[in-house]
Amino acid sequence: HILPLFDSGEADSFLFYVMPYVEGETVRDRISREKQLPVADAVRITTEIAAALDYAHRHGVIHRDIKPENILLHDGSALVADFGIALAASKAGGTRMTETGMSLGTPHYMSPEQAMGDREITARSDVYALGCVAYEMLVGEPPFTGPTAQAIIARVMTEDPRTLAGQRRTIPPGVEAAVFTALEKLPADRFASAAEFSAALANPATTTLRPGVQFTAANRRRGWLVAGALALVTLMAGYLIGNRRTDPGSVGPGEVVRATLAFGDSGAVQAISNVRIAISPSGRRVAFVGSDGVDQQLWVRELNQPDARPLPDTRGAFGPFFSPDGESIGFFTGSGGRTMLKVIPATGGVARVVVNDSVANYGGGDWGDDGNIYFTNDMRGLSRVASTGGAVTQISTPDTASGTKELDFPDVLPGSKHVLVMLWKGSIGANHVGIVNVETGVTADLAPGSYARFLPPGFLAIGTSDSRILVARFDPDKGTLAGTPVPVLQDVATDVSNGTVQYAVSERGTLLYQEAALGGDRLVWVDRTGATTPVDTTMRGLIQNLALSPDGSQIAVSTTESGEPEIWVKQLRTGTYSKLSFDVTGADRPVWTPDGRKVAFLATRNGRRTAWMRRADGSDSTRPASPGSTQLDEIWLDQTGRYIVLRSEGAGVGSRRLLVVENGADTVPRTLIQSQFDHYSMALSPNGRWIAYVSEESGAPEVYVRPFPNVDSARIAISVGGGIEPLWRRDGAELFFRTSRGEMFAVPVNTGTQFEHGTPQLLFAVPGLLQSIYHRGYDVHPDGKRFLMVASYGGLSTHQLSIIFNWRVELEKLEQAPR
Repeated sequence: HILPLFDSGEADSFLFYVMPYVEGETVRDRISREKQLPVADAVRITTEIAAALDYAHRHGVIHRDIKPENILLHDGSALVADFGIALAASKAGGTRMTETGMSLGTPHYMSPEQAMGDREITARSDVYALGCVAYEMLVGEPPFTGPTAQAIIARVMTEDPRTLAGQRRTIPPGVEAAVFTALEKLPADRFASAAEFSAALANPATTTLRPGVQFTAANRRRGWLVAGALALVTLMAGYLIGNRRTDPGSVGPGEVVRATLAFGDSGAVQAISNVRIAISPSGRRVAFVGSDGVDQQLWVRELNQPDARPLPDTRGAFGPFFSPDGESIGFFTGSGGRTMLKVIPATGGVARVVVNDSVANYGGGDWGDDGNIYFTNDMRGLSRVASTGGAVTQISTPDTASGTKELDFPDVLPGSKHVLVMLWKGSIGANHVGIVNVETGVTADLAPGSYARFLPPGFLAIGTSDSRILVARFDPDKGTLAGTPVPVLQDVATDVSNGTVQYAVSERGTLLYQEAALGGDRLVWVDRTGATTPVDTTMRGLIQNLALSPDGSQIAVSTTESGEPEIWVKQLRTGTYSKLSFDVTGADRPVWTPDGRKVAFLATRNGRRTAWMRRADGSDSTRPASPGSTQLDEIWLDQTGRYIVLRSEGAGVGSRRLLVVENGADTVPRTLIQSQFDHYSMALSPNGRWIAYVSEESGAPEVYVRPFPNVDSARIAISVGGGIEPLWRRDGAELFFRTSRGEMFAVPVNTGTQFEHGTPQLLFAVPGLLQSIYHRGYDVHPDGKRFLMVASYGGLSTHQLSIIFNWRVELEKLEQAPR
């Protein structure tokens, strides 16, 4: 199982190798294609690699770079290739290499001792790398990932991998135990040889997890690894790994320092679809939207202090930003047309309302040095107001003729004469960043991208839909770029539903950012007690929406795996996926037809977002699902097959109205419910007699029920104290709804000619599950005993952020940065 080298030499000044020609693919190719290998195949390939390594080790050769790319599959059998690093180690001065502690290999598969440049690398280092490869073949991703080599190595040395069974229930305990023994941090705790690893896989019943190794916080940091982390600091030439030197005062003026800003158990950065983090202009204080497991609120940490603290009067807060002096924080609360702009002292106290209406629900804000706060208004334009409150002045409106629908996420430039904004054009891939002249209101297009921030004195950072940050030289006075933006950072957390890229910069050149979720969102079953079971661990990207087929055998899901939202259909029995949305962009909000043969969804074509339909097996072409050209943002199909209920896309209070189409009778959608309040997240009862929806007429989102289609004859309040995402049980015996606190309630109902309902009963409150303001993020199984929901494993909610001090210094040194 070793790919041999028959000959090598030089001919006519060309170096050559002679090796067998292998017809097949690499393990990387197969993982990329299949995501996860069958357990039997993964075990067999691992034992074949182990046999090759055992032979090499017995002949005194350590491979040092075992990874999926270096393993070829010939007729399905493994061949280990590329002993180049091993040859370099022996030919180019093995003694000198061990003296200098040189670190060779690929970070994802490096053992802790190899990553730290230990002088003596043994066969057990290859055993660790093989354990990483086995882990990836089984669950689709290596044990540790990260945006940079430094971040990966830090995790290798200080964290434990997620359990295999927690991601894939079919993996036998003995196989998991063998893999985790190979992945032990200390070489002495691993298998002594690759042959031992192979034997353990061949007889999994003889291998068990060592007592006490349950991959909990208690054993994530071992004493020798702390010392190892300190050694790595020196090895990485100035890069800081861990939660040390986060005090800006300890960092030299020209010293670029990377650090992990950990919050321990004090609060997790919440996975909200909005701005989550902020840093003060001085770079000495950070704020984030967090939760202690109960309430979503603002948390603040002084960087010279070890812990973050909550700001109690900020419940439900999002979109934080600092005042120019760093002593106050602006933020938003509420949802839909009832969003409010507030300000609170950064040290805590009472929040005061600055604007109580005319505020967009996710457009963001920033505090100018002229004393004004600039924010996206409810008509999706740009407004300003004095930070002390008062009259609101509109500055600019979207240029709809150019396709711009919204001006979002403002960043006020020095002098408050210009404001950077995102030009929302209907889908994240089409967005640009622009600049608004405060005096004239004229908006100029700067470059493609979603989330722009100015880094004094002359850089523009642009967050993109593919989770990167680009940088270019920028003149803030003229408002012009001096070159093409170039990528400088990748794998930054990004919300593709609205373009938010989770990073912030200080005036002094510090970058604060959240790393992207490891592996993306995951589908899970959640039973009525809140217990979760993974459905699929192979998906990547963010999951926008989902829908179960009427018989519960298929899932239609909108996911951003390719960058732009697309509709895919998954067969639960076979696990196969097929793409459904072609010739359109931004496809989401899938719903099934009553017979389970077709899927309707919303998507954009020719600049308009309307309803479309296609057979679930993809055997036909995409066609319109509803008459008319109204811009839409939600769709529901009556299970009797008679009606289609829609919600119009809108901006401003009361602009979101419910529409209805009677199949075969209406040529355009008719207004169903409209008032000065917003109505959304509608769902028809299975018998088609009643419609549940959310309205903000009480000042907060609540669930209501009306008769259908004669909606004006009654209105019944269901929730008290907040309610979103209503959904009927398939037999109509219960109405479910959620709250912004992550709670799931069930209401017993009778949907006959007279509607009757009982008291809402709390089923569970599970943090970290997808929630959405205007549409559902879950579905209920036909048996009514479990819910299909979205969780973000590894991820979006996190107890740490990444920080780079003197990032500006690093950018100055980049030769490729335009000058």
